[in-house]
Formats: sequence, structure tokens, C-alpha cells
Amino acid sequence: MKAEKVKELVRLNYEPGRQDRCLMWVYRHVVKPATGISERTYWRCLDEMEAEKQTEDPNQLKLFD
Repeated sequence: MKAEKVKELVRLNYEPGRQDRCLMWVYRHVVKPATGISERTYWRCLDEMEAEKQTEDPNQLKLFD
């Protein structure tokens, strides 16, 4: 439940390319006051987001089938 809230807050507030809206800023000013989670938990949630984004490329050759 909290992980989904964190993901949504990051989607709404993080702006790639803007140093004043980096992931650490989002954690300190938006996520931590809203949820109270630790920094380590925040980074774990972001790792989950990255894992969801990665999809398998059908053109990629496989070593083992």
C-alpha cells in the first residue's frame, strides 16, 4: 500500500533533467512527510518501479532456452 503511494508521489513530482526536482528532493520534501518511510525503503520502492519498466525484448537472443 505504501509502495504504491510512493510510486504515485514520485510520478507526480519527479522531473528528469531538473536538478531541483531530483529523486532525493522528492523523498525529502514530498514522500517522507507524507508517508514517514525511511530512505532505504524509498530506494527499494524505486527499484521496484525500475523492475516494472523493464520488459523483455523479443529480438534479444537467449543464452538458454
